[in-house]
Amino acid sequence: MELRRDDFPVAMEAYDVRGDHEEFVAEQVVTSQAEADRFISLYAGRLIKTRDVRPVETRRYEAVHRETRARRGIPAWAIILMVLVVLLVVAYATGWLQYAFDKLNTSK
Repeated sequence: MELRRDDFPVAMEAYDVRGDHEEFVAEQVVTSQAEADRFISLYAGRLIKTRDVRPVETRRYEAVHRETRARRGIPAWAIILMVLVVLLVVAYATGWLQYAFDKLNTSK
């Protein structure tokens, strides 16, 4: 199923067809053709329907999507903290930290 770039975001729904009725299985909002292809392959053999995302859902989806985008990656302060901890561990393991403290205490 090929979707146009203008169609995104779109809600994709998977249904099991049992006799004369359809049983809902899953729904996902997709923002790219790759996500749509993944959904289709995940629910292969089932009836796939698409529908436009309603304005209320779009606002909710954008808010959730913004939060997940903001949480990606490690903040700069955490990286700096990890580097400092690694440097302290290396300094202690090599004895440089003890040497520096001894030198400070004997210089007085």
